[in-house]
Amino acid sequence: MAEIEFYLSTAVICMTAVLFLESVFPLHVAPVPLRRWLRNLGLSVLALSISLLTPLLFLALTHASSALPTMGLLAQSKVPAWGQWLIVFLTLEGLRYALHRLSHRLPWLWRLHAVHHSDVDLDATTTHRHHPLENFVSSLAMLPVLIAIGPPPLAVLAYTVLTTMVDTFSHGNLRLPTAIDKVLRLAIATPAYHRVHHSAARAQTDSNYAGTFPVFDYLFRSHGRVPDDGGRNITLGLETNRDASSQSLMALLSAPFRRVQ
Repeated sequence: MAEIEFYLSTAVICMTAVLFLESVFPLHVAPVPLRRWLRNLGLSVLALSISLLTPLLFLALTHASSALPTMGLLAQSKVPAWGQWLIVFLTLEGLRYALHRLSHRLPWLWRLHAVHHSDVDLDATTTHRHHPLENFVSSLAMLPVLIAIGPPPLAVLAYTVLTTMVDTFSHGNLRLPTAIDKVLRLAIATPAYHRVHHSAARAQTDSNYAGTFPVFDYLFRSHGRVPDDGGRNITLGLETNRDASSQSLMALLSAPFRRVQ
């Protein structure tokens, strides 16, 4: 399917581009962590295979069923195309924000989401480092919403691609000039903005939930202070399970079932 190929190509290109930028404008200068990259990429492949079940599955359903594009609230409304796109972006971003906050509040969801937070460093390879079951839960929540609102398929694809681009950028080990970062994070999550969310200190972890657009952080006052140094001195990861044995692929997959994060 062309949409899946386009999405995967975008994900690969974005990760490659941000990894290159990290080598030129790094926040932290460190040796290339090949073992960590391979571990993160291995988990990402498993997680992305589940992610493709959500907006991209909706796109597949629209191809398979001629009736689906005419169903749903937007499909039957008289909202102009630009308005439908705006509703799609706000609805999907709001749903992502709500699921993210719940993942920090509900213990069983946190056990899954903590796998993403357990990375003791932060770069482009962290973007898709999620437990596959976390992505499955997100799929169960997102797909019914897509079917209910009946959005334009192209708007869903555009949102998915844009969030992939910004998410990869926001997880980057990148150093931006402070003035530029302050302006950018009014509209999108910058590396400094999202780095606070990956702090090992729970007060910071429970803030700056946005990985793409911080509008809901500002609306619900869940945004936290971004250090002037861009988060260079923030200790990343979790307070526990920071040893090498806890970071293996099998340990990460089994983590939600064998210990409380």
